[in-house]
Parts: sequence; C-alpha cells; structure tokens
Amino acid sequence: MNMKKVELLAPAGGYETMVGAFNAGADAVYLGGSKFGARAYADNFDEAQVLDAISYAHLHHKKIYMTVNTLVKEREFSELYDFMIPYAEKNLDGVIVQDFGVMKFLRDEFPNVEIHASTQQTVTGVYGAKLLKDLGCCRVVPARELSLYEMKAIREKADIEVEAFIHGAMCYCYSGACLFSSMVGTRSGNRGRCAQPCRLPYKIAGSNRKEEYPISLKDMCTIDLIPELIRAGIDSFKIEGRMKKPEYAAGVTSLYRKYIDLYYKEPDKEHKVSKEDMDILKALYLRTGISDGYYHRHNGREMVTVSSPAYNGTSEEVSKMIKEKYLGYEKKIKCDIYCDLTAGSAAKLTMLLKDNSGIVCEVSGNEVRQASNRPMDEKSIEKQLRKLGNTPFEADEVIVSINDNGSGNGIFIPVSELNEYRRSLCEKMLNMLLDSDTGKKVREQGNGNGSDSLEVTESKVAKPEKRKADFHVLVRSMGQLRVVLSFLDGNFGEKKIGRIYVDSNLLLGEDKDDVLNNLKTAGEAGVDVFVALPYVTREEKIDGTSDIITLINICKAGNLRGLLVRNLEQLGYLRDNNYLGKVICDYGVYVWNAESCKLLSECAKGDFGVDEISVPYELTIHEAKDVTVSIKRFSDIPVTYNVYGHVPMMISAGCIKKTTDRCSGKTGSVHSENIHMIDRMGNDMVVTTDCRNCYNVIWNTDPTVLLGKMKTIEDIGIFDHYRIDLTIESGNDTENVLESFIHGKAFEKKNYTTGHYKRGVE
Repeated sequence: MNMKKVELLAPAGGYETMVGAFNAGADAVYLGGSKFGARAYADNFDEAQVLDAISYAHLHHKKIYMTVNTLVKEREFSELYDFMIPYAEKNLDGVIVQDFGVMKFLRDEFPNVEIHASTQQTVTGVYGAKLLKDLGCCRVVPARELSLYEMKAIREKADIEVEAFIHGAMCYCYSGACLFSSMVGTRSGNRGRCAQPCRLPYKIAGSNRKEEYPISLKDMCTIDLIPELIRAGIDSFKIEGRMKKPEYAAGVTSLYRKYIDLYYKEPDKEHKVSKEDMDILKALYLRTGISDGYYHRHNGREMVTVSSPAYNGTSEEVSKMIKEKYLGYEKKIKCDIYCDLTAGSAAKLTMLLKDNSGIVCEVSGNEVRQASNRPMDEKSIEKQLRKLGNTPFEADEVIVSINDNGSGNGIFIPVSELNEYRRSLCEKMLNMLLDSDTGKKVREQGNGNGSDSLEVTESKVAKPEKRKADFHVLVRSMGQLRVVLSFLDGNFGEKKIGRIYVDSNLLLGEDKDDVLNNLKTAGEAGVDVFVALPYVTREEKIDGTSDIITLINICKAGNLRGLLVRNLEQLGYLRDNNYLGKVICDYGVYVWNAESCKLLSECAKGDFGVDEISVPYELTIHEAKDVTVSIKRFSDIPVTYNVYGHVPMMISAGCIKKTTDRCSGKTGSVHSENIHMIDRMGNDMVVTTDCRNCYNVIWNTDPTVLLGKMKTIEDIGIFDHYRIDLTIESGNDTENVLESFIHGKAFEKKNYTTGHYKRGVE
C-alpha cells in the first residue's frame, strides 16, 4: 500500500465549482484557463480567477492543476510564455499536457511547475510512461482503457505517479486518437471542441437491428473499487466533469471522500457502499446506466448505452441538499487573535493559526495613549478585531489585554488605527502562508527567454531548399501489396514509389512467408520496406511488446529497413531496447509545432533515434508548411505528408461486433473483419476489427484525396515524402489510386474529401 494517501482530484469549470469541490473534500482541483484547454466550451477561468484559485487552494493546503492539454499550432506557440508566466509566479502546482512541444517548453521555462502527461497522450504501458518520465513528466494519466493490472505495472515499473479516472463520462475512442468530430466538422477533440459523434445513433448494415447507440459508453462509477484502486498504488483519483454543474462536482467528491476515508480508517474492513449513497451518485447527472469502466474487462456490451445515451438529469432534492452543504461559501482559516494594548508601549496584535501548524504572525503599531475622556473597553476592541470580512481568516478566540499602567484612566486607540492593524495582520499572515516572494524566482530558474527561446540558430539553412519528394505506400492486405509491387516495374520519372509500409498483421499471420517472398520484389527494385506497427500496443493476454520483438527479427531476416511507430509505448520500448533500425513516427505521434520535434530528438539513446516524422492530419497545408519550415531551420529530419487515405477516425478498445452481435472468439489471432456502420445521413463507415490487438478502427466514409492539390503541394517543395495509405481498398481501388498519383490519370472515385487541407480545425 502507498505510504501517502491517495489524492482525490475534482473537476472545476468555474470558481464556484472549485470552492464546492474543496468544501466536499477534494485534495486538488483541475481547471482550464482562457487558452490551451481541452474543454473549450466549459466556463473556464480568466487569469484573475486562476490566480485567486491558486491562492485559495494553497491557503487550505490544497492543489491546483491547470489543463494546458491541447495540441498547439506553430503560429500560436509564441502566446504560451505570456499565458503561463503569471501562474508559474503564483506557484501553480502542476500542468496537464498533451502537446510534446508544450511539454518541452514548460519543462525548460518553468521548472518549478510539475508536468503531468494528459490522458490525451494515450499512455498504454510501462515503456511510454518511462519515456515521459525521462522527458520531464512526474505524473501520467494513462489511457482510460487500461486494466487495473496495467495501471499497477506502470506505477511500479515506470516509477512515476499515476492519475486514474474513477468517475464520469467515458470516450469510446482512446483519448488523443480520435479524429471523428474533426473529420465530420471542424471541432477537434485534440483542441477541446469535440462534437461527440459517439453519442449519435447508428445502424449496423446487414443486421435486423434497429438504429442504436453502439459507440456510446456508459458513465464510469468505481466507488465500489476504492480499496482495489488504492492497493494498486494509484496516486490520484480523478473525477471527470469540467463541463458539469457545481452540484455534480461537490456531490460526487463528497461521496468518494467518504469511502476513501473509511478505507484508511479501517483498511481491513469491507465498507459496502450504501444504497442511499449509490442513489445519490446516480442522481447526479449520470448517463443511462453505469459501469466500472475497463479496470476488470477489455470491453463488453454491458459498458455501452445501446438503447440511449441520454443523461438521467440531476434530482432537485439531491441538488438542494448539496447546495446547502457544500456550495455558496468559502472555507475560512480558524485563528486566535491576541491584542496587547499597554499605555506608553506600542500596540501589538498577534495571530495564531489553529490548524496545528504553529504559525504565528505579529504586527506592532503606534504608542498606546492613556484615555483623557472615554476609555476603550475590551468588548468594543474585540468586536472590531473580529471583523475579518473578506479575508481568508475567521477568529475563534480574541483575547484583549488592556493595561493603563495604574493611571485608572484606561487607554485610548482610534478605531481607524485598530482597523488598520487588523488589516495589516491579516495581510502579513496571508503573505506568509502564500510565500509570495518565491514566485519571483520563476524567471531566474527557467531560461527566462519566453518567446525568445523559440528562436533558432540557423546553422544549417536559412531557407529550406525545394525538395523532390517520392511516394510511400502503406498496405494492409495481400491484394493491395501485389498491386503496389506491380507498379515498381518501369520508369515513371520523378513520381516513383520509394518505400512500402506493410501492416504488422501481414507479417504475423500464416501468410508471412508469402508476404516476405513478394517483398523481395521491392528489394530488387531498390524500394525500402518498413513494418507499420499496430495503432495500440498493450501488455495483456497478447503482449504487444513481444510482437515488436518478433517483427524486429522478421525485419532482420527479410532485410526490411525499419518500423513505422504509432504511439508512445512503441517509441519507449524501442528506445529502452536500443533498436538499431530506422524509426518513422506516424501522424499520431503528434508534431504540431517545431518544439515537438525538438522533444522527439531528445528520445535518442545509444544508437536509437527518431529518423523521420509525419505531418498530423488536422493541419491545413499552410499550418503544415509553417511547422515544417520551422523544423527545417534547425534539423534535416525528413518530413512526410499524407496525400491519400481513409482517415482512421476512431481507435477503440470497444468492439462494435461484440456489442451488436457476438465476439468472433479470435482475440490474439491475426484476424479481422469489416463491419459497416451507417449514420443518420446514410453515410457508410467501415469498421475494422483487429482481433490480435483487440481494437476497432472506424474509417472515414470517404477517403482524403489531395490529387488535385498536388501541383500546389509540389510547388511549396518542403516535404520529403508523400504518403498513400491503403486501408479498406480492394485491388481495383488500389490500382485506381496508384494510376492517379503515379501515372497522372483521372481519379475515378466520385465521393472523396480533401480533409483538413484548407478547412483546418478550430
């Protein structure tokens, strides 16, 4: 068991919610500022409110964590320093971060502020967590999909703090891997603006089932699992809900506080959650039905709100009870005040805190005079000293000592003077408690350069040279591979296929030898072959890291050049094992700004290093140009730009086939099926079940096709490679795509999109 008690972390969309959460027993609160937060539609805090929140929390021995957990575009990056400096100077406790560049910048500029890796970083195992620790994080918020066993392994083997969700709404997709809302509109989950398409109805093609909600998860409620979660070593219990009302945050916090405290008081006793308490939780804005999340299961129909994703709403009776108990007031710090008024000596006021801290504060004033007319009495002085008003303090005992040195006339002190002493006493104690001077050291501890730290020494090139890019093609089926290999014959001038990515499942199945024999054709044509690793790597029944070992050995035997890395777990594993082949980071290892690329360069260890990066799907061509130009000023690392493919809109541990039909029973085998999911507009989305790694991929209905934009892209001339991703295409579709991009023929498919080429995301 942990020696220190678990932290209870509550959400706050506004100041009132924060105060209510603390009143209800939260140890810490996470909140968003006016920028860079992944809940753009919450009330959020302006600068003054955040600063007040930090002060309030620290006075009561609580903590404030700020969400700076969106991906940041190159042009926005210069705003980050000015945004953060007031909070760092105020001793903000921690920052929850998704963007690698933001992580590097905050680590270097504000070393006094803890960095917590957001669940948006999709941490799925020990190796990703260890990598983040080496890069400057002291805490990770792993993917919500992890089991209790996996959470415990991260805590013990990576030796990093673990913050885990225990209550609230659940995303269907691995956080950070969802592009659904982004692709169907412009509201990106990576920018805090998710439109929640998972909560909409869909119909499964070919079934007799009516329209349902197969990708809408029930809300999580783990209050029954508190003893298990504590014993697993989790450091912080996180409640979801920055978009929800103060009553929700306070009510949920109070009940988890109750059962956490009961456990620590009697850890060997079973404390069953009462029906009354469970009814209160269910009455606090929970979605239809609840589950205890993924802690004891990989997925299941019982986790899904198949019939309706609606909320139950909040009981008026429960809401009223919570308001009266936790909302509408701020906690005060109890203190005793001692007042010594001796004629001929300086007035003296002393404050002693009653929190067992032993903190004492004292102020002195003018010389106390003997009264000439109406002497002051102890009762009237006490009354004035109790008027602590809007200060954080509340007087318990006020002890007034009056001494007129035997004159019999009593003493006199102007009320205005007494009030000033009281104000000075409170202000001095407040400054002592907040240690306000320490914030001024922030600039000295960091680089102190602010935006200037983003300037680079153009030691290589002042302006990137125009490049002639080749095409890289990713294949997921044997049929696609054969067609691609047929395009290696002949001379197509500058437009040539320079690399083939082969999906890992092709090399782990029964047809492995056939695949490798076919790939010899690529080697003979001088085309490099790389293995595309799975979208998710976990250590469950099927250990994804052991698959990586197998694939590395296959690469060595088949003279394959390297690996396409899709996530942090893979990157961390390869780094720890000093992988010697080429490492290409896919779009999901997000590089939205040049600082992100700099952090990835820090992953180098021994002979291991990142060799290439890919432009994320959500950047416009101009934003992609911005970040690539910035990168080329300090690095010659190659950059790949995707020009064709069905975008993977969701990667989910959930299985739509299992939810609407039944599991194929082939978990762990190289088996996949395509299911068709129809939305309200009649759009047909293919869902691929990856049984070996037990996840679903929901592909965009229409492929992103930038064939008509190629002249503009080529004229820009900054990308090293163009990538074509073949996912659900048949052999004929594959031929059509390659004929268009390689031979310059017209593209035959009628329905396609240009994705975020111009449209971008908010």
